[in-house]
Amino acid sequence: MNSRPHRASGPGIGADTGRVLILIGFLGVFGFLMIRREPVTLADQLLTLAAFLLLASPYLLFSVGRFRNRFRVDSPITLLAIPAGILLAYLLYLAGPGGFRPGYSLLLVTYIGLPVYLAVRAAGGTALPNRWDWAAAATLYIPVELAMVAPAWEPAAEHLGDPSHSFTQLTAMNLTLFCFLGVRALPGVGFEFRLGWKDLKPALVAFALFFPLAVVIGVATGFVPFEPHLPDPVEVAGQTLGVLFFVALPEELLFRGILQNFLQRILPTPSGRRWALLAASVLFGLSHLNNRQYFDWRYVTLATLAGLFYGTVYAKTGKVTASAVTHGLVDIVWRVGF
Repeated sequence: MNSRPHRASGPGIGADTGRVLILIGFLGVFGFLMIRREPVTLADQLLTLAAFLLLASPYLLFSVGRFRNRFRVDSPITLLAIPAGILLAYLLYLAGPGGFRPGYSLLLVTYIGLPVYLAVRAAGGTALPNRWDWAAAATLYIPVELAMVAPAWEPAAEHLGDPSHSFTQLTAMNLTLFCFLGVRALPGVGFEFRLGWKDLKPALVAFALFFPLAVVIGVATGFVPFEPHLPDPVEVAGQTLGVLFFVALPEELLFRGILQNFLQRILPTPSGRRWALLAASVLFGLSHLNNRQYFDWRYVTLATLAGLFYGTVYAKTGKVTASAVTHGLVDIVWRVGF
């Protein structure tokens, strides 16, 4: 495993941390407003909010170099820090409105431990992606995609709102960032919130090019009805936070920051990078197969086409947060405006 590098210092560290603290504050308020709607005791609300913040904070703090560098050391304490934090969040939730389900709880514990073990093995291998890297990525993605660990986060009472999607995504993001940015120290992921115009311009251009095309294809094939309308401002705020942090960023981290990144490193030539973009986009499209009850070629085609645009933004900027801007805009405008 990599030894501890020299810690970054100087301009930008405080600003990066400040941005993240603001984002954590927004997510905290968002989470509190969602939790306040539920007919549970104040104690249960506070326990759920504490669990939410315990998961959301490391997720966002991994964008700060000083924070993630702390996990690049061969130490049992360091290796246990993020997994222990996830387990603590789970216990807090169980002490509140969560429902204890032994089988799913055991599956969640396995899900937390197995990718970390595989990442440790990967870090002891070659600099290029190795079989342990692919195994770690698969064990992080497949259980979430198949909803195998989500039931562990379901509430005890059926009448309560179900936070299992959000909590599962936060769990997966913590583990993915810990494994690949911390333990593995994979370069080129680009998980940072310091986005300048050179990052935002290609993200906005990609949105401006792809979204009208997606609307035309979607309407022409009958995939979506053409019913544009002015969105509810309150709905926009909630959708923006929800889509960006629980849909766009998780998917961009996996398909661009890890998968496309892996393939680009294996195929470093210009033609190889194009093949990497295509392969990651096709797999992104295929990942939407189970989003509906039946196979819908229109959905898979549009998702693959979207992946080409998102992947192009990532290839140009080297930042998954930039491609997540394009991804987020597409999903948000589609949800609230059509």
